[in-house]
Amino acid sequence: MRFISGRRVFLALFFLHVAVLPALTQDFPLTFGKHETLESKILGEKRDILVSVPAHPVQGMPLLILLDGEWNQRNVSAAVGHLTANGRLPPMLVAGVVNTDRGRDLMPTFEGDKFAAGPSDRFLSFLADELIPKLTAEYPIGKYRILAGHSNAGMFSLYAFIRRPELFQANIALSPSFGLDDRFVAQLAGTLAKPVPAPRFVFIGAGGDEEADISVGAMRFAKSFEGAPSAEIEFHYEVFPGETHGSVGYRAFYRALEVLGQADAASHEGPARYLSEAQRRRHTWIRRFGSPFSDEPLPLLSVARPVLDELATNPSSLATFWDRLRAEHADDFRFDAVERQNLIQALEARGRKEDASRLKALPGFEARDPVGNNYGSGVDLSSGLVAYIPLEGSTVDLCHPDAKAAVHGAVLAPGHDGREGKAYRFNGHGTFIEFPGNPDRSTAGSISVSAWVRVHNPAAYSAWVSQVRSTWGSQWRLGSGPNPAMQWGATTLATRWTDYWVNGEGLPVDRWVHTAAVFDQTMGELRIYLNGREVQSFSGLAPWCASQGPLLIGAQRDDGLFFDGDVGEVRVYRRALNAAEVGALSKAASNSGAQRCGSAH
Repeated sequence: MRFISGRRVFLALFFLHVAVLPALTQDFPLTFGKHETLESKILGEKRDILVSVPAHPVQGMPLLILLDGEWNQRNVSAAVGHLTANGRLPPMLVAGVVNTDRGRDLMPTFEGDKFAAGPSDRFLSFLADELIPKLTAEYPIGKYRILAGHSNAGMFSLYAFIRRPELFQANIALSPSFGLDDRFVAQLAGTLAKPVPAPRFVFIGAGGDEEADISVGAMRFAKSFEGAPSAEIEFHYEVFPGETHGSVGYRAFYRALEVLGQADAASHEGPARYLSEAQRRRHTWIRRFGSPFSDEPLPLLSVARPVLDELATNPSSLATFWDRLRAEHADDFRFDAVERQNLIQALEARGRKEDASRLKALPGFEARDPVGNNYGSGVDLSSGLVAYIPLEGSTVDLCHPDAKAAVHGAVLAPGHDGREGKAYRFNGHGTFIEFPGNPDRSTAGSISVSAWVRVHNPAAYSAWVSQVRSTWGSQWRLGSGPNPAMQWGATTLATRWTDYWVNGEGLPVDRWVHTAAVFDQTMGELRIYLNGREVQSFSGLAPWCASQGPLLIGAQRDDGLFFDGDVGEVRVYRRALNAAEVGALSKAASNSGAQRCGSAH
C-alpha cells in the first residue's frame, strides 16, 4: 500500500489547503482537496482519495471520512471550514473517498435474513485497515472518526455502524437507502439491542420532498434508534423541508456537522445554569473529542453566583457544595480571595452576617486582605485606583508615571472647569491617545471607569475611553450606541459583543458631563452614571478575561472608530465603586494631586 502524489494546483478555501483537479473521468467533476492515490491490497486496485487539511493542523483532530468524495468534497470541506473558522467545530481532516465501483462497495448482500460477507465488508476493511492507518501515520489525527454519506453511502454509514460499531465514533447517514428492507432494519435493531462499546453520535437526515421510499425508509431507521434509546448513543433525526434527494446533501451535511460540534443544552439548575455557550461547548468537545482544541482561555464566571444560590436553598451544606463546585467546575468559575472578599462584604452590607461567616470559614484562600468592591457607604477614592490620567497639560498616568503614552493627533483643550489646557480634544478622524498595557489593569474581576466628556459630533459606536483585549478588540469601552442621539453606555467583548445602552438619554452636545461605569463582576451587575446620578443598571454582566492590552482615549479598537469631542480626567479602579464614591468623583474639583493611586491587589 502506498500513496502516489497527484497533480496539485492550490487555491484558498476558508482554512483549507485545497487543489483543483482535472477530470479523471467524465463522472469526476471539479473537486476540492489534495489528490492522493492509495494502492489497496484489500480491494486489489488503486483508489483516489481527496484530503482537505486544516491550514494549521491540531494534534488529535478528528478524522472525517466522506463517501462519494468526488461529489461531496467541495461542499463538506467548505462546511467544515466555515464551522471551524467560527468556533463551531474542531479542526478536522476531511478524506473524501472517490468511487470506482459504487454499487459493489456500498451495497450489502444478504444470506437469508442476515448480512453476507461480501464486497461491502472488503470496502469497510479497506477504510479500517488501510486508509485510516495511513492517514493516522501522516497527519496528527486522533481517535475520533466520523463516517458520512448520502443515499447508498448514507446507508453504508449505517451498515458500518452495524458491522463494526467500534470503528467510527460518529455516523452521518443522509437519505439512506434500504430503509424499506425489513432485513436491514432488523439488523440495525439487533445491533441496538446490544451494549454499545463506547459513546456514539448518529445523525439521520432526509429531504422533505424526497421520494416516498427514501423518506419513509429514513424514518424507519430513525424509529429504530428512537425505539431503543441508549445513554451511550446521541441520536438526531431531521427532515429538511423543500429539499429533494439531489439537493438535501448541501444543507444536511452542514447541519449534521453543526450538531456534532454544538454545545450541551443549557441547564436550568445548579452551577451549570450559569455557564456560557462557549463554556458548555468546551465541555462537550472535551467529552466527545477529548480536547477543547484551543489554548485561549475563556472568561470565568464569579463563584458568587452559584454560592448565593446554595446559601438561599441549603446554607448548612455550603462547605460540601464548595468542594464539589471546585472539583467539577474549576475551569468555569473564579475561585480567588478577591471574589470571596467581595461576596462577604456584599452579604454583610445586606445584614446577612451568618451567611458571611459561613463564607469566611471556607478553606483554600490566602490570608491577605485584598482590595475589594465597596458595598458600604464609605468613600475612598484612592483604594484600587490603577489608572489616574488628569489630562491636565500632559498625558501622564499618575499611577504609572514612567509609562509613556503615544499621542496620535490629539491636542490640548479647555477642561470641564473652563481652564485652558486641562483636557484633550479629538477630531473623530484618527486622533487618540494610547497608554501601554499594565499588569495593574489586567483583571478578570470588577472595575470602575470614569471620565469627563464633552461631545462635539455624536457618532455611532465611537468611544471616549476603552481597553484593548490581549488578542483583538475592546475588552470594554464607554461610548455612543448605534443611535448616538439617543444611546450611550458600555460595550464588553469576551466570546461575543454585549452592549449596555442608556436608551432615550443621549449625552448633550458641546457640554461637559461626568460619565462613569461600574462593572461589578462579582454580583454580575453593571451600573452607569451621568453626573453622579445612576441612569441605568443591568444584571447578567458578561465576564471577560484578564487583559494587559493598552488603554485608549478617544478611540476603540473593534471598528476603527474615533471620538469627536473633548475628554478630561480619566480614572480606572480595580474594584466596584459605590454610588457615593461615583458621586464624589463627579463633584471633585479638577486637581491632579487630590488622590493618590491605591493598591492594585
